[in-house]
Amino acid sequence: MEKSRNKKKDLLNLFYAILIITLINIIGMFLYKRFDLTAEKRYTLSAATKNLINGLDNIVYVKVYLEGDFPAGFKRLRNSTKEMLDEFRAISKENIQYEFINPSEDSDEKVRKSIYEQLTKQGLQYTNLEIKEGDGKSEQIIFPGAIITYKGKETPLQLLKSRVGAQPEEMLNSSIQQLEYELANSIRKLGMNIKQKIAFVEGHGELDEFQVKDITNSLSEYYDVERIRINGQINALKGFTGIVIAKPDSFFSEKDKYIVDQFLMRGGKILYFVDGVQASMDSLQTSSNAVGVTHNVNLDDQLFKYGVRINNNLVLDLQASPIPIVTGYIGNQ
Repeated sequence: MEKSRNKKKDLLNLFYAILIITLINIIGMFLYKRFDLTAEKRYTLSAATKNLINGLDNIVYVKVYLEGDFPAGFKRLRNSTKEMLDEFRAISKENIQYEFINPSEDSDEKVRKSIYEQLTKQGLQYTNLEIKEGDGKSEQIIFPGAIITYKGKETPLQLLKSRVGAQPEEMLNSSIQQLEYELANSIRKLGMNIKQKIAFVEGHGELDEFQVKDITNSLSEYYDVERIRINGQINALKGFTGIVIAKPDSFFSEKDKYIVDQFLMRGGKILYFVDGVQASMDSLQTSSNAVGVTHNVNLDDQLFKYGVRINNNLVLDLQASPIPIVTGYIGNQ
């Protein structure tokens, strides 16, 4: 009799356990919540990201091209991307929509090549994966990125951030950690209606447009970038939010300095890139001895008033070495 009661009790407990698990799964289908148990709150969205997502007034559609049979590292990147998008969607009141696409799914080689070409034109970069198959190897093309669309505008987002000299696992970890910033930053760029204006100042021997091409392209994603000569004109900097003074090699006149100072006093922002010492790289390459000469462009007194002093020092970098340039790919290297 007692065994019968215990058996009924065990069956009843099993029934309740199954019922609770089923209810939790049903609730989980309609509610999404991620608990961040890390000490540094690594997986908690920042206030800036939450404000951005809450402020969306239209649907952001994200096409993620990370679907297919991948190695474990890329599966982790894929799953982390989905979790981050789910987090965004939960905050955005359904204004974040996404789908995962396998660009290599079609069996027709011509169709696959056409898709690859289209994704490349849209700004995504592909990666060749070497996959071991028995005694041999095969290559698989993947596009670890996404195309984000908002209000008729679209932008590519490279989810896998490559870095020269970094190991694959290190690059994957770094890419996963940057997911929130990269996704939010792409959405922010698409939502910018009016770009503020910034200018590279010229006329004092500053770096020319070709020498600052890379940073100009990066800034152009957020600002209208121009080049401007002050030439003593009081209104030369009118309408600009910020200016960049990049490596001048000749004197600033007192009038130009005054105009720059007034620009700052009216709320403008200035980036100074000024060398305190003039030392030629050509001399260092041809001789083991080089002399650094104090480089005065008549900005020291102005910077000192702002609380900045440029020291006349040279720094010797023990890690200095030739900068590697990507000239081609062998596999995914």
